[in-house]
Amino acid sequence: MPDPQPARRLAATALAALAALILVASLVVGYASGVLFDADEFADRATAALESEAVQEEVAGLVIDDMLLEADADLVAVRPVIESVIEGLVGGSAFQGLFHAALRDVHRAAFEEDQNTVTLTLADVGAVVRGAAQALRPGLAADIDAGLDAELTRLRTPAWIADVARTAERIEAVPLFLLALAVGLAAAALWLAPDRRRAVLQLGIATAVVAMVSVVALGVARAVVLDGIDAVGARAAVDAVWGSFLDDLRLALYLTAASGAVVAAAASSLLRPVAIDAQLRRGWQALTTVPRSRGMQAARAISLLAAGILIVVRHDAAIGLLVVLVGLYIAYAGASELMRLTVAADAGERSLDAHQGRRALIAAGIASVAILGAGAAFAAVGATDREPAPLPGTGCNGSEELCERRLDELATPATHNAMSAATNKGWLFAQQDAGLSEQLADGIRGLLIDAHYGERVEGGQVRTDLSDVSASERAELEQSLGPAAFDAAVRLRDRVVGTKAEEERSVYLCHGFCELGALPIERAFGELRDFLAANPHEVLVVVIEDYVDPQDIATAAESSGLAEFVYEGEIDPPPTLEEMIDSGGRVLMAAENDGGGEAIPWYHEVYAGLTQETPYSFGRTSELIDSEAIPASCEPNRGPAGAPMFLVNHWIDTSPAPRPSNAREVNALDALLARVEECEELRGLRANLIAVDFYRQGDLFAAVEALNAD
Repeated sequence: MPDPQPARRLAATALAALAALILVASLVVGYASGVLFDADEFADRATAALESEAVQEEVAGLVIDDMLLEADADLVAVRPVIESVIEGLVGGSAFQGLFHAALRDVHRAAFEEDQNTVTLTLADVGAVVRGAAQALRPGLAADIDAGLDAELTRLRTPAWIADVARTAERIEAVPLFLLALAVGLAAAALWLAPDRRRAVLQLGIATAVVAMVSVVALGVARAVVLDGIDAVGARAAVDAVWGSFLDDLRLALYLTAASGAVVAAAASSLLRPVAIDAQLRRGWQALTTVPRSRGMQAARAISLLAAGILIVVRHDAAIGLLVVLVGLYIAYAGASELMRLTVAADAGERSLDAHQGRRALIAAGIASVAILGAGAAFAAVGATDREPAPLPGTGCNGSEELCERRLDELATPATHNAMSAATNKGWLFAQQDAGLSEQLADGIRGLLIDAHYGERVEGGQVRTDLSDVSASERAELEQSLGPAAFDAAVRLRDRVVGTKAEEERSVYLCHGFCELGALPIERAFGELRDFLAANPHEVLVVVIEDYVDPQDIATAAESSGLAEFVYEGEIDPPPTLEEMIDSGGRVLMAAENDGGGEAIPWYHEVYAGLTQETPYSFGRTSELIDSEAIPASCEPNRGPAGAPMFLVNHWIDTSPAPRPSNAREVNALDALLARVEECEELRGLRANLIAVDFYRQGDLFAAVEALNAD
């Protein structure tokens, strides 16, 4: 008669694994039904996320974009001031009341009314914002309707999620049913198992593994969600909201995993130790041994191929899973050892030990605390660093036709004071719509930036180091900023002159004064490096208005990794895009004042023989768009007449506050093409760098495409 024990053992193992899976499922479903599918709890948790600074900043930015900047786009120059006021409102009870009500409406629309597309709108938020605007600009407050709504975002809920949500709400007993089913399956496993100790061990291990794999799955889901968000601020806000909703679930899963590990350790230690490493060795041997059957060989090969691809594509998740498994093994071993210390050597001794039960409970408690203390290191939650996504297409700078053209034979979209972006936190008097990474992703390939020395002081502000600035450079700064902005910057600087510096001076990208806004050069160069690494067919031109030593620029390029992508070849004549791509050096670096000379041969002096330009001081739009005024705007400025490359400076200077409304007018397709083509004809050159303010206003990219089509 055949031995029934192997079949019973296999069935018990399967039932134990299934019980663990359903147990964790009951936890997840119960959490979801109590948190995600309940309108009040959903709104409470989302409103609680407003305590996060990142969420406050993002919501304030959305309100500003949807309301204040619609009323007056030129307020972008003082956006940090407005944001500070609106962020204070976002944390207040009036705004939170509106936000809570809006979230309840979204929840009902998605989960109750069968609408798969809903809009998160703050009704009558105008009344809340109007008071803030009154303090900033009384005339602007009159333009804001007190009953105005602000559309924060449009949400699309997959139909299956809404269906599941509505079903879960109707069947409130689902978590209890799943829990009862898990208990029943566990009892069946114990009843069937020839060795009940081993069944308890398997149930504990399965529970710990399923719970921790669920933690990793949460981390992977978070990474995927955040990976799809380009804006840094929005990504931080979504991360905070994710934590508000799901951190408690992750903690519950940690507790479940810890409980499973303690149960497994108790089963192996209090009864009879099981050599789990022997089991692991047998499993590894089975994994690395090629099966004899061709069918099993094919299945093994496909499984290994799929696993390898997943590890390459989602290496953070693979590392997280490995950390989880190692952590569980260490926790299991530690709990077993702690419990073994409290257990007598054999059954006779156990019967004589009147305090055995109490000692076992104490050991179990110690093991539980140890496991929970290490729980934070069990899983990698991912999405801490994010590389830019590669751009679609091939060719050179997005076009096969441009590959054979030299830099002086094609038009390149460029940004003036590229570092001065409205999306940079706390940057006053911004001149661009978005930061460097966003500019590159949008298609900007020429960057005009300013480099100054600064030092970070207590409180995080950057103070400009003017110790090496000559009188002529001071005068140039004042002329560049305008008297009003210069005086404002000096006042800001005076407030922090006596403040203790937290770091030694270093190079920052600033427009005149770092007190108005500062970007560490290593961070900026790192963004360029990341873009070039992700996009091997893209070429950049960087021109630095330099107030720093050339060696400090070279050091920043080395430390950031940008030096790996710097073009080191000949520039007379300028190289083609294909030549730069083939050389591996895809960013041409140049300084306005002091190039690198023989010491840094790749750091060129831009106006020494490489580039000539137009004037750049225009106070009215008519100077760039009126046909009678355009010739004067094309006259020679810096750079020798024989320089091969031509920079067209095309922006309106309204210091201290640049205006997007001006950019929208002068960057319009017809206006921009008319001036560039006139300058080309008058100067006998092809326009190469078309530098503008607020590059998203108007039609810069369409104009460049038209110029390159000629």
